[in-house]
Amino acid sequence: MLCQRMLFKSIARRCYTAGLPKRGRLSSPESDARILKTFFSKDSTTITFITSDTPNHEPFTVTFNNLFLRDSCKSGRSVDPASGQKLFTTGQLVLNPASTVPEMVRITPDSKNVEISWKDGDSYKYSLDFFYEFKGSTFVTNSLRKSSSKHRPVLWDEDTLKKNMGELVSTSFAEFLSDEKILYQALVNLQRYGLTFVSNIDKGDHDAVKKICERIGPIRSTFYGETFDVKNSTHTTSNIAYSNLALPFHQDLLYLENVPGFQLLHSIHNPYEEGDAGTSLFVDAFHAARFVREQDAEGYEAMQHVPVNYHYMKDGYRFYQSRPMVEHYDINESNTMMSNYESLIKNVMYSPPFQSEFTTGIYEKSPETQTSPGKLTERFLFRDFTHALGIFDSHINQPENQFKLKLPENTCVIFNNRRILHARTAFTGSSRWFRGCYLDRDSFKSKLKFLEEKY
Repeated sequence: MLCQRMLFKSIARRCYTAGLPKRGRLSSPESDARILKTFFSKDSTTITFITSDTPNHEPFTVTFNNLFLRDSCKSGRSVDPASGQKLFTTGQLVLNPASTVPEMVRITPDSKNVEISWKDGDSYKYSLDFFYEFKGSTFVTNSLRKSSSKHRPVLWDEDTLKKNMGELVSTSFAEFLSDEKILYQALVNLQRYGLTFVSNIDKGDHDAVKKICERIGPIRSTFYGETFDVKNSTHTTSNIAYSNLALPFHQDLLYLENVPGFQLLHSIHNPYEEGDAGTSLFVDAFHAARFVREQDAEGYEAMQHVPVNYHYMKDGYRFYQSRPMVEHYDINESNTMMSNYESLIKNVMYSPPFQSEFTTGIYEKSPETQTSPGKLTERFLFRDFTHALGIFDSHINQPENQFKLKLPENTCVIFNNRRILHARTAFTGSSRWFRGCYLDRDSFKSKLKFLEEKY
């Protein structure tokens, strides 16, 4: 278990001294990175190029559909120069086949571009960077699609976090708000570990959580409002969080269609109590899901298909959603490998306090009727799911897989609400006060990609 003294020591230390990752390039910076040859037909255009990280530093050939190339044209005729938005639709190209047929394809004298003139009168120079970026997944390089971060998630247990605590606890409140490079490091931590901390918040600044969130992107307003207070209250029973009871591991708002991507919690008042009263716990659900996959492949498959139901039925609200526990990104030949599992897993959804009744695995059986094959398959699928669920639950509740701390006052934790499970031990006092808010994942991803490009 990570002790509170270690956390204070880590928060007090600036972890940015090691520096940020250098800005990456889509293609090799070496002068020998070049386009070697090209040929085309009415349907496709083939490009052969070489960079420093092509396999064995040998020429690499890839064929592009001409519709893809014409649709990617960024000429003044195809894209509005002011807004950067397309002036045509892909459907228009499909309905006018001549628009996707090249009249001329040539390599520029510097071997860094291919100029294509199309039969509809448009033309554009496609760069080596472009061909490198959209070459597909045949070989793995530092070049990633624009929708993905170059920082890969690190699936963690307690020991992993101990080894990386200096990197994880990243910044003070003033630096987070004023220094863009410090902000970038905090976002990298969120991408890699799913959580990070902002410390040294000005005492009495009860709007700090809003300032921290809006440094990344707009607050995600919910039926709780823009921000919400987590206090022990005898006047409300709308949420177990507003009590002094222990909270099991869970994520927030899974009963909504669009689940918030990140949660922020600012510890305004968290008085000392004997033992671990009021202690926060975090666990990496991605790490737990990988463990299930290693132990029970059939059960893990069932976790991707069996719907789990969530509801909120208080204070005039009626929210209900059904979703599987595990969701993957699209499969490619790289992320199917167990060693690259962090590139495959997209979401883990788990929130027992707000779970409704299961509506799968139920079947009729009587002497007069026979169970249908579909219902029988569903029954076995549900059996596999529950076995995997038991493995998952056991894993997240083992102390060696948890990060446990008494969140210091004037500190804010930010964590991925679709990856990190959080919990709380019971406490006896009535003055514990956290203020929280939510942030959409789109806002986080946008800010991270912008800063990756900048630095």
